[in-house]
Amino acid sequence: MTDEEKLDYLINLFTRRLTDDKDKRRLIEEQEVRLRQAEGGLFRDLQLPLVRGIAAVIDRLDKYEGADPGFVQGVRDELLELLELNGIREVPTDQGFDRAQHEAAAVRAEEGAEPGSIVEVWNRGYARDTWVFRPARVVIAP
Repeated sequence: MTDEEKLDYLINLFTRRLTDDKDKRRLIEEQEVRLRQAEGGLFRDLQLPLVRGIAAVIDRLDKYEGADPGFVQGVRDELLELLELNGIREVPTDQGFDRAQHEAAAVRAEEGAEPGSIVEVWNRGYARDTWVFRPARVVIAP
């Protein structure tokens, strides 16, 4: 085998291995997408009703004005931590109104508030990964 033939053989081998690596990487990415979709379906079917129920309890705790607010705040914080440990994050409301994460429940003028800013949160919102399954219900400035 001549040097030129050896070089051609090595180039061909290298090209095939690169193609195989690209194909394997593409297949792995496709499987990761399928796995995330399957996990999302299981979450929707099994956990979502429970999470929505916990969110409703948290809403009631947020509005509590009874004799022991410290105890209620502790229970609320524990429930929020439990959600977080299970991959549920609270939708942020301190960065301005975002239609993908917030539902404008009302509009109210507030002195010093910038247009479109959130002036009050009526109900917390929740998300899992990038899916906002419960937008935060907020009041925004006009």
